[in-house]
Amino acid sequence: MSSRRPPLRVDVARTVDRFLGLMASEGGPRLRGLYLVGSVALGDFRPGRSDIDFIALLDGPAGDLAALARVHAALMQAGGPHFDGVYLPIDALRKAPEAGAVVPFSVEGELRIGEPCREVNPVLWRCLARSGRPILGAAPAALSIADDDAPLQAHALANLDEYWRPWIGRCEAALAAKAPDAACDARTLEWGILGVSRILCTLATGRIVSKREGGRFVLDRLPEAHQQAVWDALDARDGTLEHVSPAEMRAGLDTMRFLIDGARGYQAPQTAPTPPDR
Repeated sequence: MSSRRPPLRVDVARTVDRFLGLMASEGGPRLRGLYLVGSVALGDFRPGRSDIDFIALLDGPAGDLAALARVHAALMQAGGPHFDGVYLPIDALRKAPEAGAVVPFSVEGELRIGEPCREVNPVLWRCLARSGRPILGAAPAALSIADDDAPLQAHALANLDEYWRPWIGRCEAALAAKAPDAACDARTLEWGILGVSRILCTLATGRIVSKREGGRFVLDRLPEAHQQAVWDALDARDGTLEHVSPAEMRAGLDTMRFLIDGARGYQAPQTAPTPPDR
């Protein structure tokens, strides 16, 4: 059976080509590698909703940040999916990611500099090592990526407690002000339910999976009372559900809390590092 990947979607390929052309015309830093991660690499890209996530590898610091800012401003002006990612020295991959690293990165198409990048974390390292799609540069297996289980599991558990629990609390506070017959955006339910679900899948399997796969993973492990919220989140992911009631949103938040409370039960025993997928 062939191991070749399908070609990039036309809209994704167009944005990548535009980025590379702008890097050349605007005097951006020389790239040692360019890799797609996130939904494109994981097979869950949603037209009109998903961003194109990337990792750009450099010889050292980014250098002319004004050139990078021009590149990303031109990409925004051209339209299309946001081109979001990080610029990293290639040697940074050889050790565990540094929490709070200050590197150039793009969020919702806008270049940010001089601030910590939350995306520099063990999830990004593993996604690149095992699922990254090369555009330029060596295969991920040749990058000597520090891809170990312990930092990944610690990051996953911390993310559940430090990001997702407070997120649930903020959503509950917002719901308290809504009328019972108000409409809630189903994309908020999707973001929360599937965001937590994919973390639990990572804890159990060591794999970085798409939001859709994370939802499917927990469905088989949830009591029936919590399954509907996951189905609603998957429907929202597919674009077939736009709104839910406040009661349905509260049920979704309860399901998220149930998943987080049981997260350590999903944690797989740590094993020796395994080679990246080729």
